[in-house]
Amino acid sequence: MSYFNNIVQAISTLIDGMKVTMGYFVRPREYVTLQYPDEVWPVPSRNIGVGELDSYNTIRSKLTVDINDCIGCKACERACPVDCITIDAFRGGPDEDLGTTSNGTKIKLLVTDFTIDMSECMYCDLCVPPCPEDCIVMTPDYQFISNDNLKTDVTPEQRWRDRSLLIYQFSKVSEEERQRRKAEAKAAAAEKAAIMAAKKIAAEKAVAEAAEVNAEPAASASSSGEATETTSLASDSDPQVPSTAPEASNPETKVSYAIPLETIESSAPAEGDSDTPIAEPTESQNSTEDIEEKESENG
Repeated sequence: MSYFNNIVQAISTLIDGMKVTMGYFVRPREYVTLQYPDEVWPVPSRNIGVGELDSYNTIRSKLTVDINDCIGCKACERACPVDCITIDAFRGGPDEDLGTTSNGTKIKLLVTDFTIDMSECMYCDLCVPPCPEDCIVMTPDYQFISNDNLKTDVTPEQRWRDRSLLIYQFSKVSEEERQRRKAEAKAAAAEKAAIMAAKKIAAEKAVAEAAEVNAEPAASASSSGEATETTSLASDSDPQVPSTAPEASNPETKVSYAIPLETIESSAPAEGDSDTPIAEPTESQNSTEDIEEKESENG
């Protein structure tokens, strides 16, 4: 019974597949692939809206920026995960008025170059929320037909054939002004580096001079220590110099002098010296001798 069921199921699935195939054969314009760029799907005209973000588009495609509202904070450049955004901004002069944004923010940095490389963009839309002035947006322009302010005569076909044409540049100043600002910034950076190098050399010189000044007292102290040690050694070897000197601060301190051996030997009496007085025996010595004589006679 299962054998016949398998046959019926195979025939029914074959009929279903042939229906799909015949539908493509009968109505080709409804099912075939759209022949881009000759034919394009219409761009959605409504926004899907996410909470309060009513400007969130259905699709995310080409990035664009309103350069007149850009303040050069580089928040979008730091948020980009693939580094496809590059911004060159320079501080204006003390008397230079750079204007204000549409939100009333005073512009303090002059943006000379705002570059977006759409050939590296991953369409993540992470660069749009950090912008404090809402000047960078991701448009639904998937054909990249909206041009920037530096390239206005490039067709979409030419852009897709040349990668360099997918790099969009925005600027508030002319090319000459931009090069001048870059040269001034480079010269200022070189001058600052030279000042820092001079300060470093001066600090190293001051440290070296301080080390030399500290080394002179140490050398004099070591030389005086060597002289003191030499004097003490000389006093120990000379017998005429007392080994211990009296302390003037304490009068009760007993002072002992080392008597030279030569002095002791010279003071001892020499043999056969007639001038030396001979000590006479005492009475105890005489009585002892008398007792010894009597004992010898009795014995």
